[in-house]
Amino acid sequence: MVEGRSISVNLQKGFRTVLAAGLAWAAAGCGTFNHYPMGMEQTTLGPLRTGQPTDCRKTFHKRTKGSAAALFALEWGRTAQLAGDFEASRAAFEKAFAAIEDLDNRAVVSARGAAAQGGAVLVNDKAIPYVVPAYERTLAHHYQALNYLALGDLTGAGVEVRRANREQEQALQRREKEVAKSKSKTENVAPDDERDPHLGAVYAGLDQAAGAVKSSFQNAATFFVSAVIWEMLGELNDAYIDVKKALEIAPENHFLQLDAVRLAKRLGMREDLEDYERRFPRAAKMPAAGSEKLADKARLVVVVEDGLVPPKVEMSIPYPLTSTDSIGMIALPTYAGPVPPPPPVRVALDGQSLASTAPICNVGALAARALAEQMPGILTRQLARAIAKGAASKAAHDAGGSAGQLAELAVLLYNVASEQADLRSWLTLPAHVQVFSAYVEPGDRQVALAGPGPGWAGPVTLRAGKTTMIHVTRIDLAVYSHVFVQP
Repeated sequence: MVEGRSISVNLQKGFRTVLAAGLAWAAAGCGTFNHYPMGMEQTTLGPLRTGQPTDCRKTFHKRTKGSAAALFALEWGRTAQLAGDFEASRAAFEKAFAAIEDLDNRAVVSARGAAAQGGAVLVNDKAIPYVVPAYERTLAHHYQALNYLALGDLTGAGVEVRRANREQEQALQRREKEVAKSKSKTENVAPDDERDPHLGAVYAGLDQAAGAVKSSFQNAATFFVSAVIWEMLGELNDAYIDVKKALEIAPENHFLQLDAVRLAKRLGMREDLEDYERRFPRAAKMPAAGSEKLADKARLVVVVEDGLVPPKVEMSIPYPLTSTDSIGMIALPTYAGPVPPPPPVRVALDGQSLASTAPICNVGALAARALAEQMPGILTRQLARAIAKGAASKAAHDAGGSAGQLAELAVLLYNVASEQADLRSWLTLPAHVQVFSAYVEPGDRQVALAGPGPGWAGPVTLRAGKTTMIHVTRIDLAVYSHVFVQP
């Protein structure tokens, strides 16, 4: 539990606090939809669910400035990519990267940053510039790599997957430092063991949504796509490194097992190969990359994205304020529960069934785990806010008289209206990702994806020694597809 300090204020200061908070509240609302995330549902998510066009430029252009600039640029980039406007998507993601860099480069203590934090104490966390979590940063580079693939720039795609991997590596390093710092304070105590006991209901929802995900900053889908792009570039060592990382996260994925064996054989990784053959006997007979058996084959890769990542929800809980010897209501973001995994998708080539996709990433779980990691900081700000509002209310009450009663009522109404959890997150991301990979005969072929829910079918060009990637996103009744052919 975090203890706050009592704040002594008089009635005049209380009025000024309410006025300043009101102004900050109004300013904070400029960078987001008035009723977030309902504004996103009306302008973007609803149309995406039914396959209707979205005017993403009109929706997001003006919102790529302000406290949520990076977030809305990410939404713009993802929405434009689903619509097949890869150049607009590329430009939007560049806006997002610039906004992220601007926020990262600000001094830890600055006038600009202090004003934002002060606004958050008076109002709510929406007054703070949206800090893009590591999993969203990684996926931004992931999707930017796909933009470059679509635009025929394989080198640009390679740059983006390298940036995606760097984001994951830096996040891992930060987490290791946090764990080490925590253990130095209390012997053998991990951060999860220091959870505030008063937030049991909040963490229960987060843990349920996060499932078996142990961290929020590494996802096997990005490592898989990265490895595919490295192979297109002929960088087999880099591809193998990323396949190994993906396999550590998703060891049950059969296609990762096959790729690990195939590349280990080609690169002469004898110790690794012995381990793979023991652990994955079904994959042990996979030929080496570049071997005679695969030389005249084409590689077919399928990435299927399902649904939309769940939005955050608000939970109000009573919390003891030790400095004021009272109970305050605080509003915290959480997740309602996990999104059920999608059924596998059957992949057929010229009417002949090949195999089914295998799950590789639960994006909703990443989001829930990220929020759990952010919760201590969120709670600290919430308690400071509750204490400040409680002090203002007490000052108004102590003043007495009609003026004091009006002031107390104004403070009470403001406290109720302004106490809102920050529900911002990248909402156009998929909920789940599945993958498939196989070596097949080249030529102009017909590929079909079938299973429960909407399917996809279309002509595909498969070239010997080259990779063709089919990228399909299924959102309720709508299907968005793109085919990337290796140059």
